[in-house]
Amino acid sequence: MLARRSTIIVAVVTGVALELGVHALSGRSEAWDSAIYWTAGLPIALAISVAIGALSVRREWLWTFLIVPSQVTTMMVRSGEIGTLWPLTLVITSILGAPFVVASFVGSRFRPNPPRA
Repeated sequence: MLARRSTIIVAVVTGVALELGVHALSGRSEAWDSAIYWTAGLPIALAISVAIGALSVRREWLWTFLIVPSQVTTMMVRSGEIGTLWPLTLVITSILGAPFVVASFVGSRFRPNPPRA
């Protein structure tokens, strides 16, 4: 089972890998400009979110909202264009992480129930 720290690490690594992997495969400066992002990257990230939900303890699956902010932060750092609006960008991208939270919630429904005493 994934505790809070492990869940956060897996979510952040998923976002970073999504950005860097699609960039490496497509050569695009921003991952979402590539068809690979939409046809492979996002479905894989959603599948990872479902797995996080199924493997996390209690409500730790909520940390999957970090996937999109970590992806966008990776893109900004890699491109060298952090800018002055990065805090607002992180807030907005956290909201865009909602599909990953929903996917992890669905995954949490597949979690085995603990034995009753």
